[in-house]
Amino acid sequence: MSPPEAVTVGVGRLDSTERPGLVMVDCQRLFTLGGDPGTALGAAAETCGAVVAAAREAAVPVVWLRVVFDEGEDLGPVWTAKAPALTQLRPGAELAEFDPRTGYRDGDTVVTKKRASGFVRTDLDGVLRGLGVQTLAVAGFTTAGCVRATVVDAASLDYSPVVLADAMADRSQPIHDAALVDLDARYADVVADGVAWFHTLRGSAA
Repeated sequence: MSPPEAVTVGVGRLDSTERPGLVMVDCQRLFTLGGDPGTALGAAAETCGAVVAAAREAAVPVVWLRVVFDEGEDLGPVWTAKAPALTQLRPGAELAEFDPRTGYRDGDTVVTKKRASGFVRTDLDGVLRGLGVQTLAVAGFTTAGCVRATVVDAASLDYSPVVLADAMADRSQPIHDAALVDLDARYADVVADGVAWFHTLRGSAA
């Protein structure tokens, strides 16, 4: 019996800009903690702000995800064991607030989640469908955690995900890099410069 042929992933590109939207994942103070100027977290937070500004200039709708737990049991068994620091994300807590560097404005659309993916037990899909979004640009924190989970589910729901690599970070650079490689191979188009991607949208609409 001959061996099966090798399967190659990541050979195709979505190359989609149809009906774009931007989802900002968990741009909260807890996830940017330690993100001083000169650090990867700090640079990503600043770039998030630039990306949001570019999206607004291109008239692209922006939706913010956040993690907030009203009750301790809402954390669930996995995060209770693996990420107990998330218990600090209570309503009104400073660490639950959006990092001001990331570009959030009062009145922006916010979807609250209690799991890694922005699509699990939330109305995010309905919000995006209502906005007419097809191409879903994603940025925020952290790359291999909630960003990756949200992108994987977006692909499963037949959005065309675009990962804005310079507008996200993780606690480990190797983990960040590996997550981007995997996302680009399987679920999304990873672009190096998020602001430039939005400028391309503006140019194509001119």
